[in-house]
Order: sequence, then structure tokens, then C-alpha cells
Amino acid sequence: MRKICPLCGPKLSAFCMIMSIWGVIFLGLLGVFFWVQAVTLFPDLHFTEDELKPFNINTVEDKYSEKATQCWIAAGLYFVTLIVVFWQNKFNTTQVF
Repeated sequence: MRKICPLCGPKLSAFCMIMSIWGVIFLGLLGVFFWVQAVTLFPDLHFTEDELKPFNINTVEDKYSEKATQCWIAAGLYFVTLIVVFWQNKFNTTQVF
């Protein structure tokens, strides 16, 4: 049975695994903080001038939920990267004869 060649070496796969774990944790928590509408994250919402003219609280709530969704999507992509890198790390530790 043929094995697929490794995409990265053992050191790079270990580094990427650590970074992926950190990315999942950080972006997951950041998404939670956007979801609960943390006041300290308000400057990161980036409103256009048209959205600020008739100030509406629903616009602010929509921006918070949009940012939370974006953070969770990015955390999911980091999780997919974690799975691929974990597979690479397991492939690098097995001996091929």
C-alpha cells in the first residue's frame, strides 16, 4: 500500500500544530466575546458613514454578530489545519521501510 508523501517535516508540523491549537482557542474566545457584545471590542466593528448617520442599536448588534461569525469561521479553518497537521505529525513519526 502506497503512502502519501509528507507535506511538511516533523518540526514544522509540530509548530503548526501548536499555532493551530492557539488559533482555535483564541478565535473561539474572541467570537464568544463578540457574541456577548463586549464593550472593549466596539472599536473593531468598523462602521461606514452611511451606517452612522441614523444611529441604530440594531446596526451595532448586527455588526457584533457578524464579527462573532467571522471569528468562528476562522477558528474552524484553524481546526481543519490542526487535523491536517496532526495527520502529518503522525505520518512523520511512523517508520516507513
